[in-house]
Amino acid sequence: MTKSYELLDSGDLSKLEIVGGYKLLRSSPTSAYGKETPGIWNDLHAQYIKNDSGSGHWNFQKKVPESFTIEFSNLTFKIKLTPFGHIGLFPEQVTNWDRIREIGKKKQGLEVLNLFAYSGGSTLACLDAGMSVCHVDASKGMVDWARENAKLSGLDSKPVRWIVDDVMKFIRREIKRGKKYQGLILDPPSFGRGSKGEVWKIEENLSELMDALMELSDSKPEFVILSCHSQGFSPLTLERILSSRIKTKGTYQTSELFIPEKSGKKYPAGFCTFFSK
Repeated sequence: MTKSYELLDSGDLSKLEIVGGYKLLRSSPTSAYGKETPGIWNDLHAQYIKNDSGSGHWNFQKKVPESFTIEFSNLTFKIKLTPFGHIGLFPEQVTNWDRIREIGKKKQGLEVLNLFAYSGGSTLACLDAGMSVCHVDASKGMVDWARENAKLSGLDSKPVRWIVDDVMKFIRREIKRGKKYQGLILDPPSFGRGSKGEVWKIEENLSELMDALMELSDSKPEFVILSCHSQGFSPLTLERILSSRIKTKGTYQTSELFIPEKSGKKYPAGFCTFFSK
């Protein structure tokens, strides 16, 4: 199937989605409100059940392929129902992908560093916009997934480096090499581990990371996309993290990320600040 993505409804700590024609129910800690259209929450293909350890399992009520592809935002994504409840697509980032494409219309050939890059949606948008990308993620499986998405989208011949490494270790090496980037993209997790078990905590490590990124861009990047899903980092906090470090004039667009629902409501999906010259 190559049908796209649609968020049908959310509420009661869950969200109901159609992904490639399959009706999926996933847990959602941000939707602590009532369902908008409760009558449609049935006839599922699969439901994700989360356990206390942070992992979980899928309860299949109808047959769903191990993986399939969908078309979304003029790109092709491989979808897979993972044990952590992720599917390989983050639709809330589509606004940022559109921003990347707009920058690409004005400035070609920018070198972009995409950190915590996961399945590569932002990497694909940059390649589609005529930029070169260094895609970094600590998980080899996720980097392989992103490479597959690039191939599916016809972008695998574009200039991209696929890096499996701890983000901070890689950045320190890039600084020593004198490497420079004009675009910076990062969606750091609240907690994570590097390729060799290095611990990442956003409260303790984000400031150090941002200082290092300013070295890689001489504190004058063409654009920065900083998003996260940690409740302690509001849109205003993210904007101040950038504005206190960037030493060039530009505009800041600060907002909540969201996914539009079929009802017209907005599903809350994180926070973002976008800087551009």
